[in-house]
Amino acid sequence: MNTILITRPPLESLACVNPECELYGQTGADNLVVRKTYGPPPQIRYLRCRNCREEFSERRNTALWNCKIPEKKAVLVCEHLSEGSSIKGTARLVRVDPETVRRLNKRSGQHGQQYHAEKAQALPLENLQGDERHGFAGGKEQPVWEAELLDPESKFVVSHVQGPRDEDLIRRLLKDGTARLENPHAVALFTDGDAKYASLFPEFFGRAYRPARQGDQGRRPSVRYRIPRTAAHVQISKHRQGARLKELEIRYTHGSQKRIQRALAELGYQVPNTSAIERRNGTARAMSKAQVRKTLAFAKREDEKLRLGWWALTVYNWCRPHRSLRERLSQPAGKKSTSSALQPWRSAWQIQLCARVRSFLPQGILPGVGDDLT
Repeated sequence: MNTILITRPPLESLACVNPECELYGQTGADNLVVRKTYGPPPQIRYLRCRNCREEFSERRNTALWNCKIPEKKAVLVCEHLSEGSSIKGTARLVRVDPETVRRLNKRSGQHGQQYHAEKAQALPLENLQGDERHGFAGGKEQPVWEAELLDPESKFVVSHVQGPRDEDLIRRLLKDGTARLENPHAVALFTDGDAKYASLFPEFFGRAYRPARQGDQGRRPSVRYRIPRTAAHVQISKHRQGARLKELEIRYTHGSQKRIQRALAELGYQVPNTSAIERRNGTARAMSKAQVRKTLAFAKREDEKLRLGWWALTVYNWCRPHRSLRERLSQPAGKKSTSSALQPWRSAWQIQLCARVRSFLPQGILPGVGDDLT
């Protein structure tokens, strides 16, 4: 078993957790002192706020708060869950009770959802891909789908929602996604052929206006939506005959083809496609036991599946480097273990994630961060 190194965050990166304190949530205010330490090594610090005199553990409001098992085991549990292990399989591997795994799954999922809601704001993105993937909770008779919006250039998942595959699911996805964008009126959206995307696109990516009423009587006209020149929507429909792809249909649903062509040039695509979100679907299935394709794997409860999805998304977005993001080196350097040839590429995640995306990433998640909940 690999050795897990547990490190404590710098004191200046922590903040007071008392909502009534004037320095609540403010890091680097030099208001925290170590009151005492407790627990086995590495010991947990018990802090005091000089301003409001509130005392609290440094793990308050974290995924490991009030955890009853050793910290290394708790981190192992969450790592196994993010690698696609089941609840009972994780319990057997780490030698803990399954209820302990369920509790940590719930806490880590909630923590990841809150972290994403806080950090993924005002994103300066111009291209998005949307798709859904099937899953089940309780049994095959209760499908629970996961829908996501992803930036194809940085592979960053902007929005994640779960539920039955209906209009409400797509509405919640687009509403959450546009709320996280800096300018939702300047987005090129790539989706599959689902008609719900086409009907809801103007409402969330267009500009609302109310036509003038003809005459002085009768109801006022309903609100309508005008698609700006900076926004467009293209749908890629796959028609299959059995398991084989028979025809690929491309429909320019909203906006101009010129806007879509500009997006294709930025992404390096030849034709409109949803390849980035489809690869993300494969990764998500490998990271969550409840999402495995063509098997009987499913979550026992719907809330359990919800938290598994959010924890897998948190690890994907904020912890793992994306090896598919690369940048050509001016001079080849380094060697692969299987080849003596020098490598002309380096992982762009380590040096230049994406000019438009790097600006909103917090300092703590750039190179060197692993799957450490603390």
